[in-house]
Amino acid sequence: MRNFLLVLCSSIVAILACEGILRLALGDILSAGPDVVNKRRLTYAPNMHLRFKYLEWDIELDTNELGFRETLDLNRAEKVALFLGDSFTEGWGVEARQAYPAKVGKRLSQKTPQVETYNAGIAELGPISYFENYVAFFESAPSVCFVGVGLFLGNDIVEDQSLPLTRLENLKKDEIENSAIQSPQPDSITSIKRFLAMNSAIYMAINRIVKSNFRVAEFLSHIGLLDIGNNFVTATKGLYQGPALDENIDFTANIIRILHDRVTAQDIPFTVYIFPSREQIDAQAWETFKELLHAEDEYRFHANERMVKALRRHNITVYDLTKTFFETSYRKEEKLYFELDPHWNAEGHDVAAEFITDTVRCKQ
Repeated sequence: MRNFLLVLCSSIVAILACEGILRLALGDILSAGPDVVNKRRLTYAPNMHLRFKYLEWDIELDTNELGFRETLDLNRAEKVALFLGDSFTEGWGVEARQAYPAKVGKRLSQKTPQVETYNAGIAELGPISYFENYVAFFESAPSVCFVGVGLFLGNDIVEDQSLPLTRLENLKKDEIENSAIQSPQPDSITSIKRFLAMNSAIYMAINRIVKSNFRVAEFLSHIGLLDIGNNFVTATKGLYQGPALDENIDFTANIIRILHDRVTAQDIPFTVYIFPSREQIDAQAWETFKELLHAEDEYRFHANERMVKALRRHNITVYDLTKTFFETSYRKEEKLYFELDPHWNAEGHDVAAEFITDTVRCKQ
């Protein structure tokens, strides 16, 4: 019994020591949790300062009074180009000034100084939340003169079609807090994972290392210990299902159509930008991904092409940045994504900003 207690105590001390060391290495935050995001999970907690550290980057994350990674005051700005989106728009892995919305703003200031940009990107959100955030925070802001939506189809395709679109169409600002559109409560396993992600540096370190290793991740997913999602490689496995995904893409396009109609009803220009995944740009990454998940070459760009067609049927202006990223990567022979993390590096945001700047058309 004494030996057992000695081993137990030694193990606990070792775990706590590792936890402390990794907390210093990983920074102030492990993962987004209740103290980091607001209770509706549409923004981060307001007025917070955090530090994110990873193998490839070390950044600061500061939020404003609304919970966005932005410093611009909507009430004092003359004209604002608003960008909604997920982690690609927020600028996961880069400083706020390096994210494409800020870089678009810098470029616009040279041509139209009165137009500023606002980054409303929040990691892990999707089209329904983009709509909710617009209604909750920006619909009544007179300074908004343009709305751009960044779509990453690896995790922005809505699979659950149980949401009545009429409920979304008629949604009012004061209804959002209690809206049935909110995400369902997580199951017990998901709750445990979230608890560990919020409280254990050891769990997060192992999680990140495993998810950056293709074959280990595939094996663990087969035995049910890992969900290969948007944190792995750059996209969900389902992104390359070809026509099997078309119905979900069309449903997602309908959600974006509702947001488009809400915005343009105020005579505000609205544009969608489709962001490519790393394996759509990097040939080596695609070959590895194809072998790992048995994806077909003919479906590599199918979801992008289908989404463009679906949005244009609704008369929505849309640009697919895949060709631009592909050509830039090939021409300059530079990496536009991190090696392990699936998001754009600073150079990737440069490419996006250069393209997007020329498409911003503000309400007169």
